[in-house]
Parts: sequence; C-alpha cells; structure tokens
Amino acid sequence: MEQVVPLCEELRDIAGSVGWESIDIDDDKKGLRGIVLHPSSDMESVSFLFDAKGRLHSFFDLVVGWKESDLLCASVKTQFAGSAEHIWLCGLLRHIQRTYMPKLVVTDEGGFWETGDRQELQRRMDFLGRMIKEFGSALEQASMDTVIDKNDPDAIADFIQRVAENFRNGKSEE
Repeated sequence: MEQVVPLCEELRDIAGSVGWESIDIDDDKKGLRGIVLHPSSDMESVSFLFDAKGRLHSFFDLVVGWKESDLLCASVKTQFAGSAEHIWLCGLLRHIQRTYMPKLVVTDEGGFWETGDRQELQRRMDFLGRMIKEFGSALEQASMDTVIDKNDPDAIADFIQRVAENFRNGKSEE
C-alpha cells in the first residue's frame, strides 16, 4: 500500500498532539511495517501494521508471526478507557477510512461506529463493566479447593466453566 508512509506520518503527528507515544515498525522478518500508537489512557495500543500487499495486521501478528492463510483482523479494547476515548478512536478510524483506507471495515461492539449513539455506547460499556466486575467477584468467591490439580489446565478450565455456568444461572460457586 503506497499510503503506508503518509498514513504513518500523520498518525505519528496525531499521536504526538494528543500525548500518545508511537513506535515505528519495520520488521523484515515478520514482513510488517507501520506504526503502533500507545494511548495515555487505559485503551489498548492501536496498531496500523501492513504486509507487502497492504493488508492490515494485528499487533499479535507482529509478536508471533503470521501465515498467508491466516484470517487478518485487528482490534482495540476501549472498555477501560471510557466512552470519550472510544468515540475519539471511531473519529480517527473514520478519518483513516476516508483518507487512506476506503475499504476499512470496522465492527464496533459498542455500536457507536454504526449509529453515532453516545447513550447506547455508554449503556453497553456500563453493562459490560458490571458483568466484568461481577464475574471477577464470582471467580474470587469461588472455592479453588474444588480443583484437584491446579497445574492441570483442564482442571482450571473446568473450574472456570463451572463458575461461568453458575454466574449465568445467578448462583455463586461454593
């Protein structure tokens, strides 16, 4: 993609103007180049990494590598940064879509990308925040004594599954 250099230059400028760090990536071994933005908030890093064909990759592909047959997608968790940061990121992605990547497809679990509805975004974020907190509490309250071998990944997975099932049914693990 011939737009990678100007896109990265603009993203570096934007990051600097909002107090984010940025790291330029040019990794011949993994076949990826671009930029990773590190927000100053609790939002995950935002990666714009491209292969030689101009396809967008996730940060995970940079870390572990990738194959041609892999499904390509990138994601950013904004849940812990709040709705204002989420909305700002959607604005940034819209600008990138209009200016550099017209075929960019965005799936927004918060619904803001599709609707622009700030209240619905906040409702979804609040709901997910409550579920994360409540499930975390359920895990903390559950007795690990029911796990026979804490070094056995299957036993731990079974334990978490039981807690999750009880959580869905409105019970706590005893």
